[in-house]
Amino acid sequence: MASTREISIALYGAWRLASLDRAGAHFFENTPAAFWKSFNAAWLALPGYTLLVMLGLTQHPVDAGAFRILSVELITYVIGWVLFPLVMVAFTDTVKADRNYFRFVTAWNWAIVLQAYLFLGVSAFTASGTVPESLGALITLVATFAIFFYQGFIARTMLDVTVPTAVLVVVIDFLIAVGLSLISRSMYLSVA
Repeated sequence: MASTREISIALYGAWRLASLDRAGAHFFENTPAAFWKSFNAAWLALPGYTLLVMLGLTQHPVDAGAFRILSVELITYVIGWVLFPLVMVAFTDTVKADRNYFRFVTAWNWAIVLQAYLFLGVSAFTASGTVPESLGALITLVATFAIFFYQGFIARTMLDVTVPTAVLVVVIDFLIAVGLSLISRSMYLSVA
């Protein structure tokens, strides 16, 4: 379990990386202990994720009971947190960046907290009806690309890889997210 001080330092490092400050990398250790502690970020991001799911279900209702929704979303959430680091084991080995694996995943995990709440804020704002639907879609698109850019910056900085390799990391994460979303949605559609 990460201490409050460790969480504060990690989130500050994630914020520095979000500010495109390469010095943010110094806030993350390249150790197995830091790697495992970074999964505490899942607990911090969970309320934001839960609110995003609830907002999504309000906008696009599904014909499923509360238990099924909770089960599907909770399992999807856990798989999402585990699958990307597993895929990155093979990927970082392939691109000869495995020496930075622990630091990369540590920073990536803590950065998810910032991303979750940014996207929650944008989603809540656009769903509020404060702006026209077309402008809301544009704001969401800009936020999505900002998150992609942030992820690419983390990959490039923490793994010390080329821009195309960093872009590939972002694409892998995106494909995992889309795949998990399609699978979870299919579980709602199969409800009789």
